[in-house]
Amino acid sequence: MADYSRLSGAHAILLATQFCARGDASSLPQLQARYPATLTTERLLRIILTFLPEITEPKEYVHVVQDLIDALPVSEGQDVDIAPVKDLSEDAARKRVRKIRLLPLRYPGDEDSQDPADLLTQFLIHRAHRIDSETSLQPLILDLLLPFYQRSSTIRTWLVSCLLPLLRFNYEYYPSQDKSCSVETLESLDGQTATNILLSISGTPRNDTDLIKNLRGLVGPWMYGSNRPKRQRFSQAARRNSIPLQGNIQADELSGWEYVNEWLLSRSLVDSEAVVGAFVNWDGPEDVDLGGYIDEHEGPPAEQLKELQYRFGQTGLAVIYQSPEVSLDKSIQILDRVGSLLGLEESLYTSNTSILPSVEFDTSQIQSASRATLFQNALLVPTNPLTYPSASSISFLSGLLLSLRTLGELGHPVPCRTATNICLHSNEDMQLFELRSMMASIGQQAKPGRDWRVVRQQLLWLRDWKSDTTRKASNADFHGLFWRAPQDVLEAEILKLLLEVREYDLAIDIYVKSISALDPAQVENAANESIFAAYDNASNGNRTRGRMQRAHEILQAFQPHFPGSSSLKQARALISATHALSFYSLTLQHGVPFQPVNLRVHPDPLSLIEKVLDQNSKSYTKLDDLLSIGRNLVQAGFAPRPADENTSHSHYTRIPVLSQDDVLITAERRIMSLAISSALSSNDFGTAYSYILTRLAPQTSSSTPSPSPLKDDITWRAVYNAGRYRPPTTPSTPPTLASQISNLTQRMELLSLSLTLAPTPDPLPEILGAWRRADEELSALRARENEEEDLWDTKGDKSTATSRALPGGFNNTQFDTEADLYETRQHHARRAARAAQHNRLDSEEAPMGLFEVARGAARALHKNVNSSFPLSGALPAASSLSSSISKLESEAESWDGDGENPSGSGGHEGERVRKRDVVSNMVTGGLASGIGWVLGAQPVNMNNRQ
Repeated sequence: MADYSRLSGAHAILLATQFCARGDASSLPQLQARYPATLTTERLLRIILTFLPEITEPKEYVHVVQDLIDALPVSEGQDVDIAPVKDLSEDAARKRVRKIRLLPLRYPGDEDSQDPADLLTQFLIHRAHRIDSETSLQPLILDLLLPFYQRSSTIRTWLVSCLLPLLRFNYEYYPSQDKSCSVETLESLDGQTATNILLSISGTPRNDTDLIKNLRGLVGPWMYGSNRPKRQRFSQAARRNSIPLQGNIQADELSGWEYVNEWLLSRSLVDSEAVVGAFVNWDGPEDVDLGGYIDEHEGPPAEQLKELQYRFGQTGLAVIYQSPEVSLDKSIQILDRVGSLLGLEESLYTSNTSILPSVEFDTSQIQSASRATLFQNALLVPTNPLTYPSASSISFLSGLLLSLRTLGELGHPVPCRTATNICLHSNEDMQLFELRSMMASIGQQAKPGRDWRVVRQQLLWLRDWKSDTTRKASNADFHGLFWRAPQDVLEAEILKLLLEVREYDLAIDIYVKSISALDPAQVENAANESIFAAYDNASNGNRTRGRMQRAHEILQAFQPHFPGSSSLKQARALISATHALSFYSLTLQHGVPFQPVNLRVHPDPLSLIEKVLDQNSKSYTKLDDLLSIGRNLVQAGFAPRPADENTSHSHYTRIPVLSQDDVLITAERRIMSLAISSALSSNDFGTAYSYILTRLAPQTSSSTPSPSPLKDDITWRAVYNAGRYRPPTTPSTPPTLASQISNLTQRMELLSLSLTLAPTPDPLPEILGAWRRADEELSALRARENEEEDLWDTKGDKSTATSRALPGGFNNTQFDTEADLYETRQHHARRAARAAQHNRLDSEEAPMGLFEVARGAARALHKNVNSSFPLSGALPAASSLSSSISKLESEAESWDGDGENPSGSGGHEGERVRKRDVVSNMVTGGLASGIGWVLGAQPVNMNNRQ
């Protein structure tokens, strides 16, 4: 039996340290029983903390700790080995004790052990930290705590919120990690950082199993210790250093779950599949795995747990609104899951997707949502009317998702956020823009065999989220995706869509033969817009190809139902004109080929006919086709554009109002003028001359055009330009004298006709000057012709005399070659023809051109003298001019039908005077006293002349 009498308290302390250092703490209760004053429970626990190796199995000393804490009596008869200290003196023992530095019972930084008398809690927490820091064998910590966790709520909370996540993280879920997480590390984290670490360690992307496992087994237990003082202090410090959330969320009341919600919302942008799986397969904050260490009554309060569930549901709705990566089907799954978790199934409309239901919700609550409510930092605010779960928010989101599904079926998918902005924050114009964009997308992606009646019902439902049955039974307003767009506008867009996809019979059946929201005028306007939309997008003007064919088909489908429609008649005329133009080669500026839309936007569409004539050889010969194009352009509403005064072709006179007939006449005159100019440019004077005589000349020379408000400033210019035309001459083929005379005669005739057609006296000097020059040229040619006749006559006479003098009647010197003989015969034939012509001119009337010069000049001056000289009564020159005009006109009318002057003036008795000579004298001499100033003639004193 050991002799304890020789041992002091210092020896007892040294002996206890020796036992613990050897890893044997079993003798400590007996030793305490011997020296209760020196070896108190606190001191022994500190000795164990300091000297007992951390690698020691807890089962070797937990019963000792229990005995010490419980102060159980020690059975007598058990001796303690005192050999290690029995030989030490008292002073030596005291000296060695003074050198011992025992660890404090409370771990530095431990804020969980608030009761100083709770020695067990302090010891266990400190011992756990020592084991983790020295050995990293966290299962030893579990063995240490299991015998005591039911005795202390603090130990129980620490085990569940700290040790359990570590054990699962390091040994169960991710044992292959290169570096494990320590107790000290986890204890130093605030709630947001710990959430990011515990959830981000989830396996590869799109692995929702790992995420759900971490939510249940790591984050759930971690959140159980959110009320620990140290955790709260860290979280408050982190919150002060971060940007506060809107709505002033009290994180303490939510036990840190708001960080989980934020992480899920952010994670949905990069790993939507895993997040969707978490919402579908996890039941939220109430679905956590605490390892069985916590009873049900120790969980969060029922109100707090309900609020946590609502916040979790709000996160699900926020994920739907924010993430474009979440598919429509997954979004519907999240919404259904949230509704079932929170008991809001009655507000769901997505369960039966075979029909489109009538969606009802509190519009006043939903419309209060601003654009800011869709920002990421506002989606989780509890006052957000769109994301916080309620009957209205669930119903509204149901309608949105059904709209997205419908839009996807129609071929126009849009994100949920975009659809929300369209519904809540777009005005009427913006909704109409989106609506037309949707219609265009649907038309481009039209599939064969689609039931367009169903498509129409879907589009109508998108406007008001009202089923077809409800729409027919009630006129109550519903709030849909395009609720600001008027119904008649929507119906008009649907009609255009049907025409775009060539459902003509269906469109007529719905909107023409049946009662609809569109009146006939709206139907006509929609059809007209569809025609011109197809027309403007056509690349070829042929109405049997592409978009032009579609425009023509729409016109043919609707015009029989609107026979009096002026707009459809204009469309038909425009299509006909464009179709006719497509057969010509036509290139605009910079080499751009002609497209139908160029005709509509051109300021002067008739000018394109000029380009056709320039770019297509011999196209002027197709005058009837060109005139038909011009008439169709006029009937299509393209009136001729008045030309500027400084242009070379002032084709129009500016008048206030033109009738349709006047516009047609003007267009025809312009086209004929262009054709005549093109023929002259191609040196085809014969065609131009034929057009003038058959198309432009009056039926009779004496006919007076009926008064018209439209002055003809086109025809006379075309005729005048043709009269000034000179055929080109080449050295190889010089023109014959007869052809020159014939051409000059035709030109003079055209000049005299232009004088007759001139609407004002302004061009008279120019026309008369040209006519005078032509007359002089003709006189010169006539003189040349006479000289040649005289020369040949003389030559013939000599030949005849010589032939009579020589035997045989031949003169070999006069006709050396057969060519000379042939030329002589030709000259005799021409002379005979000219003689016959002179005889005919003597017996018939003078050429119309020569006679009409005087008549036209007189008429033109007479009908315009009052407007040209308003003060004629006060001016002697004007009076003289007026009397000369009257005299000239009376003289021109005094000729009889035989071309003779009845009074015989200007010729000898018995001698007939030709009209041509008289008219020429009238123009060059007789007019000099009255209108000679026009020709630049000098005044002549008639008295002296006589």
